Amino acid sequence: MKKIIEVIKKKWLRKTILTVCLVAILLAIYLGLNIWVQSLNIDPFDFTQEQRYTLSDESKEQVKNVEEDVVIYFFGYTEESTAFSLAKQYNNVNSHITAEVVNITERPDLAQTYGITDEDSIGIVVQSEQRYKVLSSSELYTYDYTTYETIDMTEQKLTNAILDTTIADKPKIYFLTGHNEYSIDSELYTLAAYIQNDVNDIETLNLLTTEFPDDCDTLVIATPRSDFQDIEVDAITQYIQNGGNILWMSDILVNDVEMPNVQKILDLYGVSIGKGVLLETDSSKMLVNSPAFIIPTVLGHEVTQDVYDGTGVVLPSAGKIEFSDAEKLEELKVDITPIIQSTETSFYREDFDVPTTSSDQEGVVTIALEAEKEVGEDTTSKLILFANNLFVTNEIIPVQNYNVYPVQLANNKDIVLNSIAYLTDRGDTIRIRKDTGYVTYTATQQQDNIIRAIIFGVPVLIIIIGVVIWQVRRRKK
Repeated sequence: MKKIIEVIKKKWLRKTILTVCLVAILLAIYLGLNIWVQSLNIDPFDFTQEQRYTLSDESKEQVKNVEEDVVIYFFGYTEESTAFSLAKQYNNVNSHITAEVVNITERPDLAQTYGITDEDSIGIVVQSEQRYKVLSSSELYTYDYTTYETIDMTEQKLTNAILDTTIADKPKIYFLTGHNEYSIDSELYTLAAYIQNDVNDIETLNLLTTEFPDDCDTLVIATPRSDFQDIEVDAITQYIQNGGNILWMSDILVNDVEMPNVQKILDLYGVSIGKGVLLETDSSKMLVNSPAFIIPTVLGHEVTQDVYDGTGVVLPSAGKIEFSDAEKLEELKVDITPIIQSTETSFYREDFDVPTTSSDQEGVVTIALEAEKEVGEDTTSKLILFANNLFVTNEIIPVQNYNVYPVQLANNKDIVLNSIAYLTDRGDTIRIRKDTGYVTYTATQQQDNIIRAIIFGVPVLIIIIGVVIWQVRRRKK
């Protein structure tokens, strides 16, 4: 017994104390480093392809010049939440922007200010020196009914909320009404929400009851179904002569209505829209074997950033744009730049009374373009024209066994948002949107074997190596 006690005192106890001290020192160093690194507020390492957990360069570029103090309050969130982690990164770009998780029991003043009464309420408030904006948790995500993806819009919402609460004058977008156009309260409701989220103010404009507003940055004309009155033609013409910009989208009309006054406006740019529809013969250039849902060629242009690669856009029942010859365009002082064209395997048809007609036009036609008109020595008017409008509506359209929402297809909404940013001279906001899809992923057999080997094989290998080293050292003793 005495020998056993002696061994414990001289060997085991001494070594155990040293071991405990060493563990305590290492633990203290680890905790200290952890606290120090957290205080540095370093951006997390993001190895996801979409950079899901870090701010994009576009957002950093947008907020770096904000000079007002902005606080992003998180109600019902924890400091470990992904949204809060993302919001903290704004401070690394601009010290004026901070993020804070709020417990309403500890900050009843904030709860009262923003009308939050429930402790379980989840939401975000972006507060600047001028005004604030409330974001509900449901606004941070949307759902793509065509790809069945949940799309994370947290960064888009946060960045635009910061800009929205600090920008002095937001661009004013007017939607023309009075001719049974697509409405921002119905068919274009989703698109209008996206436009507003890109830090724009939206209003409707009826030129029969209201004079043309001086603060109009872009006029949107969305498929007029009746002709303009002369007074409207004069107002729009004057707007163009003053350097005003127009985004014009037009579907083919089922009833063959003549609209000469509408054409007078288009004639100022030397363009017109045909009365037929484009169909596709290549199954890889159409949606789910639907020839009328074409996937056209998107050309390189400032409004097609992040759009012309891959699927691009999907246009249902698109038409074609015709424009004057070079001599006439020179006389009008107009430069034409195509933006979207049909493919070589498409054809354009106006006569649908028979399955095929000799009048079908095969091959490439222009579906969208920019027409830039010189109206003064240093003044131009820009028109972006789409021979399609259905592609950005939230109308439910059946395709095969599915219902699709055109505005959610491919990059449909983005090319229109880019067009508005371009026409309002805010091209730097084009790349701010960051849609990231969350989808169910099924690994291949090889990938599954690799994952299982990492999960189970590596720990077993470490244990075996440890046993071998222990045996080797034991034999040496």
